Amino acid sequence: MRNFSHVAIVGCGLIGGSFALALRRAGFAGRITACGGSRGPKLALERGMIDGIEESFGRNEACHADLIYLAAPIGAIISFLRSSGRQVSPGAIVTDAGSTKTEICLVAAESLPEEVHFVGGHPMAGSEHSGVEYARADLFDRATYALAVEPRIPATVFDRMVELVTAIGARAVIVDPAEHDRAVALVSHLPQLLASSLAATLGPGNDGKVASRDLAQRLAATGWNDMTRLGGSTWRVWRDIILTNQANISSALSNLIAELQSLEEALGAHEFNQVRRVFDDANLSVEEQRARRYQTFDKI
Repeated sequence: MRNFSHVAIVGCGLIGGSFALALRRAGFAGRITACGGSRGPKLALERGMIDGIEESFGRNEACHADLIYLAAPIGAIISFLRSSGRQVSPGAIVTDAGSTKTEICLVAAESLPEEVHFVGGHPMAGSEHSGVEYARADLFDRATYALAVEPRIPATVFDRMVELVTAIGARAVIVDPAEHDRAVALVSHLPQLLASSLAATLGPGNDGKVASRDLAQRLAATGWNDMTRLGGSTWRVWRDIILTNQANISSALSNLIAELQSLEEALGAHEFNQVRRVFDDANLSVEEQRARRYQTFDKI
C-alpha cells in the first residue's frame, strides 16, 4: 500500500466506498478519487470518503492514478475496460471487485495496454444492501479476498496486491479465474438463488398457492430471517453475475436439486436414517468451514 500515491475508484457504492474507508483506516495518505455515476462519488466526497471526483475518464484524458479499483457491476467493469482501458497510465495496476473472474480477466488482457498490469480480485464480503451510504471501513475485516493468478502478472505486482489486501484487513487467497468461478457458483451464487427462491415462496406471487401463507409470515422468526436475508439483494446487481457464470451456476443448481429430490424421496419412503445422514454430513461441513475461517490460505 505504501507504493501507491493515487487510487481511483470506479463505481463508488458499498464496495468502492468501503475500500476507500478501509484504505484511510490502514493509514493510506495518498489521494483517493472516484467516478461512475453521479450520486455515489458526490455522496462519498460530501462524507469525506474521497478527496475528489475522478474526471479524466469522462474527459477522455489519461488517468494518472497508480491504482485503479473497479467496484462497479460486472457489466460496467467489462464496459469500462473496453472503452477506457487505454486511458490508464503505463505502470499502473488495475484490479476489480467483480464476483466472477474469467470473463473480466479475458477482457482486461484484450483491452489494457501492455504496460498496465491487471490483477483480478473478489472480496468475499458484502451485504444485501447497496449504495455508498452503507460503506464501512471494517467490511473486509477477516474476509477472504480472492486474487486471480495469471502468468503475465509480475511477482512484484502480485506482492503489492497481497500487501494491499492484507492492509485493509482481508486474507488473500490465490486462485485460478476459472476455478474461482466454479467455486463461487457453489458458495455464493447458489446461496443467493436459494435465498431468493425461498423468500419468493411466501411472496405475493404465491397468493392462492400457499394455503398458510399469511400465518407463515406471522410465525416467521430468526430461522426464516437468517435463511432469506440475501433475498433482499437486487436483480440489478445479480444480473451480470448470473450472465457471466451461467454454466457453473446451472451445475450447482442441478446438484442441489438432486440433493433435495433425494431428501423428498427419503421422507416419502419414511427412510429417516437417510434424512439423519443429511444432517450428519451438514454438521461436518459446518464444522470444517468454521475451522477454515481461522486458517491462512496461500492457494486454492
